[in-house]
Order: sequence, then structure tokens, then C-alpha cells
Amino acid sequence: MRTYEALYIVSPETGDDEIQTVVKQTESLVTDNGGAIVRSEVWGKRKLAYQVKRFTEGVYVLLRFQADPTFIPRLEQYFRLSETVIRDLVVYFDEKTLRLEEEQKKQRENEIRASASRRPGDSDEDRVSSRRRGDDSRDDDSEEDDD
Repeated sequence: MRTYEALYIVSPETGDDEIQTVVKQTESLVTDNGGAIVRSEVWGKRKLAYQVKRFTEGVYVLLRFQADPTFIPRLEQYFRLSETVIRDLVVYFDEKTLRLEEEQKKQRENEIRASASRRPGDSDEDRVSSRRRGDDSRDDDSEEDDD
């Protein structure tokens, strides 16, 4: 099975309940045909760059899933026949792209951990200058308070 990402735009005239119904129908279409849902996100109503079927905005839905390549034409046909979907795009994610995305995710997590472990009140410039001097200026301040 391969990993795919489908981004589709639902008509802005569609109600919230109907949007959720379209999302659930799309997910069940994937799972009923032997696929697996990796991630499903409703991004909400956004302005379109240009008119699509006389609409200037639409509700964006992102669906990442794993499926056999033979299923993709069926999904694209479902989008074409659906009256609520005004535009769609299905993209294949190769292994290199998935590895790169995983590495970026780990890097972001490490940056978040590093920023959480910083002491409050330290700025980046204070840390850089203290490393150059080879000492910690906050320790010097605390010694003066003890006297």
C-alpha cells in the first residue's frame, strides 16, 4: 500500500453537518476498499485564489491515507460525481518525502524541548555571550546576593 494525500474543497453553501457527512463518506470509501486513514483534517472555510464553479470560497478538507494504487481512480471518480466537492487533488507521497517529513517533525519536537528547558529570563544573546566567556553570568549574580 502507498501513502496518498487528498485535498478537496467542499462547496461553501454546504452546512456543517453535511460537510462532516462528506468527510465520513470519503473516509469510509477509503476504508471499505482496503485502505487506512492516517490523518483527516477539516481546515474550514477559506477564500479561493480564483473562482471555481462560481464560488469564491470553499471548505478545505485534507485526508492522508494508505491505499492500493488501483483505488485512486475510484476516489477521483467519487470526487467528480459528488455535487458538494468543487475541486480535488490527490498526491502520492514517496518514501523520501515521508522520511523528510518525519525528520522535520523530530527536529521541531527537539526545538520545542530545547526551548522549554531554557531558563526563564534568559535571552539568546545572554546564552551566546556566556558561552563565549565560558561562564554563566546568572551564577555570578547569585553569588553577589549571598554576600
